[in-house]
Amino acid sequence: MKVKWKYLLIATAVLALVACSTRGKRETASGATISDAKIEVSGYEWGPSVSGVIVELSENVSALSPDGLTVLTAGVKRTVKDAYLSDEKGQKVDGPSQFAKLDLDVTYTFGGKDNTSPFFFNLKTMMNEWAAEYPVQIKGLAIGNKSLDFETDAIKKRVMNDTAAFNVRGEHKGTYANPLAGTTEELALQYAAYEPEKLRKSDAKSPLIIWLHGQGEGGTDIDITLLGNEVTALTRENIQQYYTATGDTSEKGAYVLAVQTPTYWMDEGDGSNGGGAGKSRYTEVLMDTIEAYVASNPDIDRNRIYLGGCSNGGYMTMNMVVEYPGYFAAAYPLAEAYSFYDYQRNADGTYAKEESSDGTTSSFIPTGQTFITEDKIEKLKNLPLWFVMSADDQVVLPERYVLPTYQALVQAGAKNAWLSYYETVQGQDIPENQYLGHWSWLYFFNDQVTGVQDVEQVKSASDLASVYTPSNADHGGTSKASHATIFEWMNAQSK
Repeated sequence: MKVKWKYLLIATAVLALVACSTRGKRETASGATISDAKIEVSGYEWGPSVSGVIVELSENVSALSPDGLTVLTAGVKRTVKDAYLSDEKGQKVDGPSQFAKLDLDVTYTFGGKDNTSPFFFNLKTMMNEWAAEYPVQIKGLAIGNKSLDFETDAIKKRVMNDTAAFNVRGEHKGTYANPLAGTTEELALQYAAYEPEKLRKSDAKSPLIIWLHGQGEGGTDIDITLLGNEVTALTRENIQQYYTATGDTSEKGAYVLAVQTPTYWMDEGDGSNGGGAGKSRYTEVLMDTIEAYVASNPDIDRNRIYLGGCSNGGYMTMNMVVEYPGYFAAAYPLAEAYSFYDYQRNADGTYAKEESSDGTTSSFIPTGQTFITEDKIEKLKNLPLWFVMSADDQVVLPERYVLPTYQALVQAGAKNAWLSYYETVQGQDIPENQYLGHWSWLYFFNDQVTGVQDVEQVKSASDLASVYTPSNADHGGTSKASHATIFEWMNAQSK
């Protein structure tokens, strides 16, 4: 009889524990509140946008409902595409979780109020910055029998899975001569690198792609560099699959190194954005940064280092291959701002400027001489080069930069130099979007650079205005380069 009572007591205790456990789960489902919310920032062709909100709950929950849910970011009502339980990074999970992901539709209109970008373009510095605030409002998130509301400023609560692919971050600094001031100064460049684990584990050597940003992506926050020009696209499978290890075409992928200047690549020593007709203040420190990174990664093939960038970064690409003509295996300048012509200087070496009649704008004053000399053309003509430009670029005028440069190269006998020349810049992420003509690098990141201008036609023509035929339909031109795409071509180049 005593034994029976013992088992009865144990059974009662077990039932009590089960009841408590069940009651606890019910309370979790109905008692949860929103304790915080973060924004997911993703890279697109126009730059970054907030593609989702990651909600942190006070307790684990097993289900949620988006019915009746409203989300506003920076005052803009967003379309919620999906809502599900996730981990803290927003990845979908099976089973209960303390986190929920709200996937949002992304929009972008240049200068429009419906933009979902967390960036702010500072008109004084002409650089991108994170917005001062980015309010997030959640209304009606249904969990259990409760409808939850929450509001927070999430500008400093960012989850950036795209930029996280650049898993190595660092700074390179040293003391260098200032070209204008005639003094020495300490310079520091930020960098971030994408180093695929499969390449690190392999014995084979792989290529390195180097990216140099445009004017708006300078500063000391490397994430602005990675997001401002969608550099994150270079880590995606559709582009990585073009690259192969040296001697082993079955191993796919390439290292990617992005470097950031604190001011502008076109800064020649006075802190301003120059005219592209001089040597950059950052020439030596950039080369030291590249060499130090390569030295720290013995599995990078030193014969397959590819340098490129857009606008300011296109200028710096040309500046570097002129200064170090034997180092790089190929270069890909996009909307490049390395001037074909020279400009007048003041006594202190800064650019002389001419004010407009109404005093609202100023411009550099041509000297009548070329900045790209015959000596520079001789240095460049044997280097594999692929230029990209749009005819409607009003920031870097094609007739002052790439068009005469490219013609001079092919007339000098360049055999592996190509130009993809577009009419306008049309989007892919949002196909109906037409962007500023200066943004021709979008075609590069969207893997749409395939057609090129007719080399023989460019070589023989005497009139720059009629020699080039911009084409969107033919992805840069009706002729074909030595390889089908710019990425295939790049991968094939070796010193």
